Amino acid sequence: GEVLYDRFPDSSVVLGGAPFNVAYHLQAFGAGPLFLSRVGDDPLGRRIRDTMHAWNMDASGLQLDSAHPTGTVEVSIENDEPSFDIVAQRAYDFVQADALPPLGDAPLLYHGSLALRSTDNRLTLEHIVQRTGAPVFVDVNLRPPWWDPRRLSAILRGARWAKLNENELELLAPGDD
Repeated sequence: GEVLYDRFPDSSVVLGGAPFNVAYHLQAFGAGPLFLSRVGDDPLGRRIRDTMHAWNMDASGLQLDSAHPTGTVEVSIENDEPSFDIVAQRAYDFVQADALPPLGDAPLLYHGSLALRSTDNRLTLEHIVQRTGAPVFVDVNLRPPWWDPRRLSAILRGARWAKLNENELELLAPGDD
């Protein structure tokens, strides 16, 4: 899933990405998640790895990418609502199945829909699902232009659970109460 830095108008930079946030909180509860992603061979990527080590998170699933930078999102505020410019071609778009650590018996596979904007990640997810057989929990993030209704429908059909907000629900099922 995605691990990235949100960059805010006040120049603050915050570590995030929905799957990373879930992994962090699972770690805080003592669950010991295996977080799978990719970071650039750059200062932000090193900062992520250092942070994971400091929080005693398993970093064996964090791949290093020398060709693509660590993920970033430029956050702006428009009409008191956040707006996101999710920068393309970032390291987390290129998670490679052949570089995954041993997956073992995963009781649950959690992923965000945003990371599936890339073919590499869709293929890697298919590999993980086939290999583990774990039930899937998808975190829907409909961020234009990074989602396609047909692709999202297929993702949702493969999931046991889905998390989405009211705006995303309205986009997927307009007028349904």
